[in-house]
Amino acid sequence: MSSKPVEPQLGANSFSCPHCGAHARQYFLRPFAKDYDKGKGPSPLGYNDDWYQALKSNVEKATNKDERRRLQEQQQFLERLKKHTLTYCQSEHSEQCRMEMVNVAFSMCFACDGFAIWVADKLIYPVRSRTITAHEEMPGDIREDFDEAASIVDKSPRGAAALLRLCIQKLMPVLGEKGKDLNEDIASLVRKGLEAQIQQALDIVRVTGNHAVHPGQIDLEDNKATAIALFELVNLIVERCIATPQRIEAMFKSLPASALEQIEKRDAPRQDEGEAKGA
Repeated sequence: MSSKPVEPQLGANSFSCPHCGAHARQYFLRPFAKDYDKGKGPSPLGYNDDWYQALKSNVEKATNKDERRRLQEQQQFLERLKKHTLTYCQSEHSEQCRMEMVNVAFSMCFACDGFAIWVADKLIYPVRSRTITAHEEMPGDIREDFDEAASIVDKSPRGAAALLRLCIQKLMPVLGEKGKDLNEDIASLVRKGLEAQIQQALDIVRVTGNHAVHPGQIDLEDNKATAIALFELVNLIVERCIATPQRIEAMFKSLPASALEQIEKRDAPRQDEGEAKGA
């Protein structure tokens, strides 16, 4: 786990990305405004997999170089749109923009290509807590729920707790469990040797999240600090169950080949042990 997150700052060369959480280089852009054609206006645009698959097929069939390039640009646009709601498309022709916006800026993360929007020196998109950042090794689909929880914790601690419970449930298949019954998955991990502190952290998030959905003895609306503490526990779980094993495995594999061979021979079952078991 990285040391302390670096808060986003207007014009800074790098900071902890509000999308992916990585401490990465940031690229700032100036926004320009252009009016819509007559009779047209804004409307949301979402990713469409049928459109993407059709483009992919047309790219493979295209024989004209210029047509193939145009289709590839559209395909790449959909790939960006699937990853980030706020993205960009290539303009086929140079267009005259009427206005340059003042006190508005965009920044792009070099780690995940996510865009952020600034008004004056305030980060307004993505909306999230300034102090809660997901662990660097948190899987992407889990990070989305974690970030959503961070964005609503001030307004809805119960909603945030429920989302964090969903985070650890989604983490179960990553840890080799079924991911259907969280209580059973934790029990299975305990039988496999899960350390007591991580079991307790998992159960705290599980039980608190359950009470958030089905109100019981834990009233999160009057105890926001409890909801905020759950974020630290989820990050701790990711650190101990994903990040630490990955670092240890990488360091172990970097040992000299001769040393790895000696370790393998040392830990291999001995012949006399095998005979004793078979007796």
